[in-house]
Amino acid sequence: MRRLGIWSLLIFGFAGTAGAEQKLPLETYLGQVQAKGPGYQSAQAAVEGYEKQSHQQDLIYSPQLVAAFSHVDDQSQQLISFYGTHTQTDNLGVSLTNKLPFGPSVSLGYSYINSNYSGAGLASQLGYSSPALEYQISPVVSISVPLFKDFGGSQTSAGVKMVQYQLESAAKNSAFQREQALYNAKVAYWNLALARETLDIRQDTLDRSQKIWEWTKRRVARNLADPPDALQAEAAVRVAELDLQMAMEKEKSARLAFNRFRNESDDTVPEQLETMENSLTVLKVNLTADLPDRLDLKAVQDMAKQQKATYDQAYQNIYPDITAMASWRGNGLDPNFPIANNTAFGPDHPTWTLGAQFNLSLDVFTAQRTADGYKANYQSALLALKDKEVGVGQEWSDLKNRLSDVDKRLGMAAQIEEIQKNKANQEKTRLELGRTTQFQLLSFENDYALARLSRLSLVLEKLSTLAQAQWWLVGEKGEAK
Repeated sequence: MRRLGIWSLLIFGFAGTAGAEQKLPLETYLGQVQAKGPGYQSAQAAVEGYEKQSHQQDLIYSPQLVAAFSHVDDQSQQLISFYGTHTQTDNLGVSLTNKLPFGPSVSLGYSYINSNYSGAGLASQLGYSSPALEYQISPVVSISVPLFKDFGGSQTSAGVKMVQYQLESAAKNSAFQREQALYNAKVAYWNLALARETLDIRQDTLDRSQKIWEWTKRRVARNLADPPDALQAEAAVRVAELDLQMAMEKEKSARLAFNRFRNESDDTVPEQLETMENSLTVLKVNLTADLPDRLDLKAVQDMAKQQKATYDQAYQNIYPDITAMASWRGNGLDPNFPIANNTAFGPDHPTWTLGAQFNLSLDVFTAQRTADGYKANYQSALLALKDKEVGVGQEWSDLKNRLSDVDKRLGMAAQIEEIQKNKANQEKTRLELGRTTQFQLLSFENDYALARLSRLSLVLEKLSTLAQAQWWLVGEKGEAK
């Protein structure tokens, strides 16, 4: 086991020399996590995807252009053929439709029909000249307005909001997970920094314990000490070796977790990390007195809005669908295209249409029950939102209390560390005067090492708490609010 201490000292001494060649500040490490970390990149991709998808419902209010063309060659036998037995027709239609946000649907269209006739027909038998070419032009303007169901575009708007809020909620949840990935990466960084400092302290303790053991064995050999003294010194070495072994295992696990966030599979971390005290000096977070508008809370708010929009959309199905319609169509018919086109847009041959359409589901009770079900979901979402607000408020209050408490404990731990340090220094002076033993000095120095580890653990706790507050205060764009 003594070889374990020597070899570990050599190994970690070499690692420390290699790490000294390359320092890895926290911000640089977080940059690596953002650039290569699969957890962070997955959440970021989801945020971008949901944000882009949230605009898809805007297409409902976007103008739609429809164009169609067909060529018909009709040589079928006709019961009565006026112009002829062979007709070739080119049909072209173009329309532009748009659903307006306040309800009405508007359509503008233009149709073009070019007909060519050939073959003997009734017109030639009666003495009429059968036209070989004819143009039929029809511009159309129409509008439909919902008067009851979807009045003012309420149902359509509810459907748009339903999908929009659902996607926005998913985007906020993904943004919250993205910032959580950064928070976990910070904790992994500080855990590795603490593990390495713990390793140094445990290695130093083992070295001093081995020196005391060698010194005690020499005293026993000279009959200046009793054999139990050597056994006690050996036991101290074994405990120090066990502590070092546990520290080595924890440091290895910390390296694996550290590398996981930057997408590296092995446990090699040659870089030198900044100390936790330095991170504590740099990390500053402005805590708000009010409840933070946390991303996961905003996601629940959006889900409540989505349930409200779903209920509004379903409730519209109870109403009858009454739609008023009006249209104007021009008509132009002539063998000459310019004449047919001018006639179609002129006032001489219009076709006016005014009407209404009434639709009513005869199973109104099912529509009512369905709407009541969505209403219950909306009420459930409101209660979930209220519970989330209470929970976030309590968590925020607890976090501020933990920060205050850890500051108090840090102050107490610093005092204890200073006392243990002074006690160990004074014991060294007593040893030089021959008023104490090496083993007593070792015990005091071990107490000092434990005090140092205790204070470092509290530093990690404060850093983690500050990072958690920073995580909660970050908005969707990854910036502090």
